Amino acid sequence: MNNYDKSMEYVSSTQTLIGRQRKRLQDLDTGEVMEVDQITKRALGQKQFWKVYLIDLLQILGVMDSKKIDVLIYILEHTQSQTNTYIGTLRSTASGAGVSLETARLTIDKLIRNNFLMKVQNGVYQVNPNIMMKGTEHKKQMLLSYYEDTTRND
Repeated sequence: MNNYDKSMEYVSSTQTLIGRQRKRLQDLDTGEVMEVDQITKRALGQKQFWKVYLIDLLQILGVMDSKKIDVLIYILEHTQSQTNTYIGTLRSTASGAGVSLETARLTIDKLIRNNFLMKVQNGVYQVNPNIMMKGTEHKKQMLLSYYEDTTRND
């Protein structure tokens, strides 16, 4: 498990490894040579794990009651990892989460307003990959490109 560079420091609050090296750089305009710190930040868990960015999720949730959290959890558990897509009508979401149709509607509307979900079509939503996604950084960039393009076209 400890196969990382010993000069790097693990920061538990951000779950990242941060390393520092000294670098010599030359200003091409003045010729001045400067010695600077090069900071390397490597996030752990970049391969095939669901990542939920808690601070963003908490901002989205605001002061949601427990029934709305039940809807959110249902959506999280039923999001397709390959495409970051949640497929579910309001009725099926309400039934699956064990809440009223109105609670499902209010929760999904709030998740859309707060940029957690994007409605692709009735019953089909994409989860914002900046907040939650499963896979590599490359996959995140592809999902994010699609998400942002679709958001701009609405």
